[in-house]
Amino acid sequence: MDENIMAIDVMNYLFTPEGIDKFFLGSPEMREMVERVGKKPQGCSPDEFISQMDEAGYEKILIASVRMGSYKQRWLGADITQEEVYKAIRKHTDRLVGLATYDPLNIMESVNRIEAAVKEYGFKGVYCHALGWDIRPDDRRMYPCYMKCIELGIPFSMQIGHSLEQMPSEAGRPIYIDKVALDFPDLTFIASHTGWPWCEELIAMASKHNNVYVDISAHFPRYLDRSLAQFMDTRGRHKVLFGTNGMGLGRFKKQFLQLAVKEETKRSVLRENALRVFKL
Repeated sequence: MDENIMAIDVMNYLFTPEGIDKFFLGSPEMREMVERVGKKPQGCSPDEFISQMDEAGYEKILIASVRMGSYKQRWLGADITQEEVYKAIRKHTDRLVGLATYDPLNIMESVNRIEAAVKEYGFKGVYCHALGWDIRPDDRRMYPCYMKCIELGIPFSMQIGHSLEQMPSEAGRPIYIDKVALDFPDLTFIASHTGWPWCEELIAMASKHNNVYVDISAHFPRYLDRSLAQFMDTRGRHKVLFGTNGMGLGRFKKQFLQLAVKEETKRSVLRENALRVFKL
């Protein structure tokens, strides 16, 4: 039965009360978004988070460090460090997996910190949110991060698509992945957040390049773009990953299981693809 599939969430954030406040209240863009779309999530302890995972049927969740720029203020609007993430997950590393982050304005510091996160804390990938800096995936400032990810043998994940926050969206166009995938064929590139409203453009990238994947986080499954849902259920079954973006474990999994897609698709997207791509 598909209800028994133990899900793996590849895109979530620091769940503690301090982490929630830093992420959602750290910049005018995020505060405006909270006011527009509703209240921010409630924080909880690591043990409480594990209990929520058990109740909703999740085996593992990837928790991202985040350095997000404030487009309006030109400062770090969110700075969730890898040390903060590791402190929260260190007693539950069989269930919670860390993702390092990348700051393209502080290149050398960032690549050194990524290496430390992987080698010292056991983190399994990198997540980058660069829209606050209006930086595209093919910007030269991103390339040192790609080199480091290849060296360490870890996937790279980046928000692709529009920005719900008051930040420019053009840098999130999926077509800007094209040259990255050509220049770095050994890089596993995960386009996070579905690529909406350019979903067909992202499908083209994931179809063209063996090393480009999609995660469907940040958009409730019942509202997934039709073209992306079709891709996921056919030729893209092994190229799509499941994530919640911290918007509700039970709600996201329930809605995904209600999609009119094949049983094989549900197993691949909810679990098997993440096991393979992140080498869990």
